[in-house]
Amino acid sequence: MEFKSLADFQRLESVTLPLSDKKRLIQYHDFFQTPKANDVIRRQHSNHVDKVLGFRLRYIEEMLIAEARGFDPDGSHETWGPSLHRGVQTWVGLDLQTLQTPYSEILRILHLLKIKPYHHVVDLGAAYGRMGVVIGGLLIKNFFTGFEYVKSRVDEGNRVFQELGLNRCQLIAQDLFAKDFELPEADVYFIYDYGQVEHIDHTLKQISAVASKRPVKVVARGTFTKRIIADHHPWLELKYEGKLEEFFSIYTAYIN
Repeated sequence: MEFKSLADFQRLESVTLPLSDKKRLIQYHDFFQTPKANDVIRRQHSNHVDKVLGFRLRYIEEMLIAEARGFDPDGSHETWGPSLHRGVQTWVGLDLQTLQTPYSEILRILHLLKIKPYHHVVDLGAAYGRMGVVIGGLLIKNFFTGFEYVKSRVDEGNRVFQELGLNRCQLIAQDLFAKDFELPEADVYFIYDYGQVEHIDHTLKQISAVASKRPVKVVARGTFTKRIIADHHPWLELKYEGKLEEFFSIYTAYIN
């Protein structure tokens, strides 16, 4: 079918699609493309795509909020994550469409990256793994690993990956600031404002160690991450700063 407006996605959402149709949809570029290039439509489009694919996002997030309120009855998305997860900022209670990168933006990022077959993409703070769905559907020879602190998000993302047959994609429950965590070597790293400033800086230092061995690309999404890169990580060379999209920047590095 053609996707010309949000109504087309709403119609898909209103019916129970067989799994074979879902697998075909994620192989179709326009399924991940927003009908109009503005932030409100991007978010609405992504919400419809999540529901079509069977993600149970609202249920899981509401369960997390209910649990967090037991520790912090008068809190908000600023405090619930740290209260529930030992001081780690996991953005429990944040709007779902703010928590995750819109599908159409992921599509744009992957287009700009020009990823070669068999390249490995690592998402640091992956939430439910939307990037893995796009890569698994459209770039079937590539590998995706997403790290996310909250296990219930990881379990849900992996459930959808498994259902859709995305065998080269996986989510791993991981505290990125843990002393024993070793960042895997990859070709592309996607990093969002996943935690505190010191956490993001620590991760960037780990990526620099990889960049001393091989060329890497880094996609930064979020004000804090881009500011930390500008102030403390001159080894990252800015290659693209969103002109059509203000939310992300792409850097390259090879320290030799």
